[in-house]
Amino acid sequence: MRISPPLPVEIRGRSFTLAEQRAAGIPDHRAWNNDLRVASRGVRVPWGEQQDPAHTARLLTGITEGAICCRETAAMLWGCPLPWDAQQDFLVHLTRSDGAFRPQRRGVKGHRMVLSVSDISSVGGIPVTGPARTWLDLAAVLAFEDLVAAADYFICSQTRSFGHNRVPLCSAEDLKAQVDRHAGMRGIRKARAALELTRVGADSVPETRLRLAMGRDFLPEPVLSYVVRDPSGREVAWPDLAYPDFKVAINYDGGHHLNAVQKESDIRREAALAANGWISVVVTAEHVRERGYDGVVRRIREALVRGGWPSTG
Repeated sequence: MRISPPLPVEIRGRSFTLAEQRAAGIPDHRAWNNDLRVASRGVRVPWGEQQDPAHTARLLTGITEGAICCRETAAMLWGCPLPWDAQQDFLVHLTRSDGAFRPQRRGVKGHRMVLSVSDISSVGGIPVTGPARTWLDLAAVLAFEDLVAAADYFICSQTRSFGHNRVPLCSAEDLKAQVDRHAGMRGIRKARAALELTRVGADSVPETRLRLAMGRDFLPEPVLSYVVRDPSGREVAWPDLAYPDFKVAINYDGGHHLNAVQKESDIRREAALAANGWISVVVTAEHVRERGYDGVVRRIREALVRGGWPSTG
């Protein structure tokens, strides 16, 4: 059995084009050895090597004339959270700005779109649809709550004295402008309804889902990005959702809250909230698995009642 010679380091362990292979001084026939598979026309991938989706998108847009990443691929490049089934879509979604035809090649899902100049952007040098247009295109494929969560992600803005800050990728007005300009697009009614429930400040999909469940239970609208201060004005906590009038703070603690450093920080947060007269409700992934978001909301309702909310339910 013939043993294939190792590839040069500059193309080893990743997908590469035949042009890159030639530039590396490797003869054409090396592309047909059995340690490589044909991923797409003019593209080879070493068997068993996991590929970076961004690298794949960069490579395919580079060899497909006029190609722009769109839909799920554009969302992934923007860092937008997608549901599990969408994450398992390993095709690269491409379009062209002129709508002349769908890009076609193995490994690609082509779409026919007409894009304005303002609809086109780039991420790490990869041509993509802009944040607002990407969100609108997702309306055709995402479930309603996933679409709200995606909108919350794109417009999220947070400035904190501690913890991480977020700069919005676009504004709610940008999303609305896309909806207004594409009245006949597939999923437009869903997009219009999702936009009504989008809020600035939601930092994760679970936070969005929890907020939507609270709305279904007819709880009052919570405040996002609220700062809890002590009597001297010092910041002591940044709850995910807050009811300042009733001094109820709600936090969704994800998996990263299980590490020792974060646990210690959470203990200090809870102590500070209690010391300043706040009722704290902590929701975890385990709570959601056991009771669902609607079940968890009952604890928030009870906390609001304890805080003086005049519930009629």
